[in-house]
Amino acid sequence: MDVETLYSEFRNHFPDLAKSADAKHLAFWESVDPLTMHAWFESLAKTLNDHMGQSDRQAERRAVFTFFERAYHQGDAATKNCIDVSLVENLFWQVPARHVAPIWDSFPKTLQSLYVDFHKRPPAH
Repeated sequence: MDVETLYSEFRNHFPDLAKSADAKHLAFWESVDPLTMHAWFESLAKTLNDHMGQSDRQAERRAVFTFFERAYHQGDAATKNCIDVSLVENLFWQVPARHVAPIWDSFPKTLQSLYVDFHKRPPAH
């Protein structure tokens, strides 16, 4: 899987989240298009962070993280880098500790490893 396929598949599987990420993305970029895909995944991470305190989104979060874990394993080097750098490194940023623990505990191990490799520790919880 390449980055463009990752981007398209995410948008198809999670259209509501994609729209929310688009709104965040447009606050900093002129457009939502393939030229800004890597930055768009940062906007998606920010959107997911905003939703982390919402218990009614637990199933959605789990599905999103499973999607990215699968994509990481199936992806080419550029896709793995995009998931690692643009998405995972930006997750849990400024999320209150009380919201982090239940999410981190169900966060896929592959993605946990990417997070810890970059930050040198799990998020505070």
